[in-house]
Amino acid sequence: MNRVVLRATGLVALALAVASCGKGATDSTPPVPLTTVVGIDLVADADSLLVGDSLVVTARGVNREGTVLPLANIVWTTTDSGVGAITPNGVVRGRNIGTIRIDAQALGAAGGRPIRIVPRPLRVRLLAPDTVQLVDVVEVSTEIETTAGLRLTEIAPRLAVTDTTVAQLVPVGLGRATLQLVGPGRTELLAVIGRDTTRRRFVVRLSPLQSLSLNIPARVLAVGDSVPYFVTAIDSLGRVVPPAGTIFTVEPSGPVFLRNGHMIAVALGRVIVRATNGTQSSRDTITAQGPSEFPLDIVDGDGQNPLPLRVLLSMERVAIKWRQVLRSTQGGDFVRLQIGQCRNAVTVAQFISGVRVLIKLDSLPNRIAGQGGPCVLRSNGLPLLGTVSLNRFRWSALSDRKLDDLIQHEVGHVLGIGTIWGRGSFTALVDGDSTAVDPIFVGPSAVGAFAKLGGSSRFAGRPVPLEVAVRGHWRGDAFGAEVMAPSLISADQVTSAVTVAALRDLGWVVESEAYDEYTLPDAVLRASSSARVAIAVESLERDMLLPKLMITPDGRMVALDVMGRPVRR
Repeated sequence: MNRVVLRATGLVALALAVASCGKGATDSTPPVPLTTVVGIDLVADADSLLVGDSLVVTARGVNREGTVLPLANIVWTTTDSGVGAITPNGVVRGRNIGTIRIDAQALGAAGGRPIRIVPRPLRVRLLAPDTVQLVDVVEVSTEIETTAGLRLTEIAPRLAVTDTTVAQLVPVGLGRATLQLVGPGRTELLAVIGRDTTRRRFVVRLSPLQSLSLNIPARVLAVGDSVPYFVTAIDSLGRVVPPAGTIFTVEPSGPVFLRNGHMIAVALGRVIVRATNGTQSSRDTITAQGPSEFPLDIVDGDGQNPLPLRVLLSMERVAIKWRQVLRSTQGGDFVRLQIGQCRNAVTVAQFISGVRVLIKLDSLPNRIAGQGGPCVLRSNGLPLLGTVSLNRFRWSALSDRKLDDLIQHEVGHVLGIGTIWGRGSFTALVDGDSTAVDPIFVGPSAVGAFAKLGGSSRFAGRPVPLEVAVRGHWRGDAFGAEVMAPSLISADQVTSAVTVAALRDLGWVVESEAYDEYTLPDAVLRASSSARVAIAVESLERDMLLPKLMITPDGRMVALDVMGRPVRR
C-alpha cells in the first residue's frame, strides 16, 4: 500500500525564498536555523477508513530545507470527535460517516490533513423498553456490529426522539442516553449513523393509580375571589406521581370555574368539584357566597429601595378607600412579567384575583406629580395589574392629605377611570375625542348620578363633562373638588357618586352608597361663569398611563395598541 504524505511546505518554501533572496543582497536578516522545526508533515497509510476501524497517523517535523527533525509532546486534535476521535498517540478511530481534519502541534509548528470516514455494512441494535410508565427512569443504549459479527465499541450513533412532548433525550455517554419522560403518548427512538437510521417504537403510559385525592383548602369562597386546589396521585407501588391526565368537572358549572390551578367564584351557589384519572376519582365541595372585601393590593413595586414610610402609610389608607367602593371582581388570572415588560420595576409571577397596583418613585418631568394606569387587562377589558409612579423630587412637599389624594387619583386611573373608557370595548362610553370642545362621558350610571347632584339641572353644558383635550378626567370647572379632577387643589377632594357610578359603567361591581357628599360648585351652575372653583396645587392632566397587555380567554398575553385593541402579529 502506498503511504500518503501531506507536507506542510508553506513555511519551508518561505524560509528557502528568504534565504535565496538574501544572496548578494544587502539584507542582513539571518536565515532560520536548520535545527528549527518550521512545519509538520502528517503521514498515514490511507486518507480514509471504515466506520469502526482505526488508522495510525505519524507526525514528522521538518526544517526549512525539508529535513526531518524529531518531535516531542505532540498535541493532537480533531474537528469532530463524533465522526472520528484521535488518541494522544495519533490513532484515529472512525465513529461515524463524514470528513474530519486531524491537526498536530509541537515546538511552535503545526500541520493537518483531512480524513474521510466511510460507511461499512453494520447491524445496529437500539436497546430500550417498548412501553414504560410516566414515572419510570429509562436508559437507552446501542450495540453496533459488522455484518461479519465484529463488535464495534467506538462507533457513536446519534440518538433522537421524534416527539419531544412524550420524551426527551439526555446523552450520558457514547451511544447511551437517559430518557426524561414528559407525558403519555407514542414516539420513536432513533439511532442514526450516516444515512442509516434504526427505529424503535416507544410508548409512555400513565401509571396505574392506587388513589387520587382532591383538596380545596377553603370550603367557602366569596364571589370574585379565588383559591388554589391540589391533587395528590399515588400509583400502585405507593409512589406519589404527577397527576397528568386528570380530568376536572364542576357541577353545576355556573358559580365556580377552574383556571391555572385555582377555583374562581363568579356567582352564588354550592358546587361539587370532581377529579377523575382512569378508574380513580375524588371529589370535594365549595360554596360561593356574597362578596368579601375587594382584593385590591397596593404594594411596593420600586425594585430599588424600600418606599418611604409616609408613602407606605398613604398607600394603605388609599387601599381602604377603594376597597369600600369595589365589591367583587369578574375572575382573576395568573400574571408573569419580567422587569420592564409592563412598566414594572419588579418581577411578577402570581395569581391576581382582584387588582394589584405596583407603586414606585420615578424621575418624572417636573410638571408631573405622578402617573398611573393599568398595565395588564383581563380578557373582558377590566384591569388586573397596574403601576403608579410618584415624582421622586416632588412627593415629599405634599401634605399627608394631598399625598393621599394624589395616590387615590392615580389608583383610580389604574382601575380604568380615564384610561380604558373611550378605548377597546369601552369606546361607546365617551362622546367626543381629544379634539372635541365639549367631550362627555355617557355611561348610564354616571349620567344618572350626575343628574342627582345638587343643582345639576341648571348645568350649562352636557353631562357628564370631561376635561377638554384630555378626556381622562372629569372637567375641572365642574369637579375641581373631586378626586378624579385634573388637578390637586388646596381644598379636600372627595369621591363623588359620579366616580362610583362610572366604575359600574366599566363593569365593576360596586357599593352604590360608598361615595362622599358632593355638590356642583355655584360657579358652574351659572351659564355666564367659567371660573375655577379652587386654587390648583398640582396639574394632573398628563398623568395617565395606558394599558399595554391583555390576557386572552385561553391564557395568552397579547400586546395592545393605543386604542386598547390587540395587536395582530
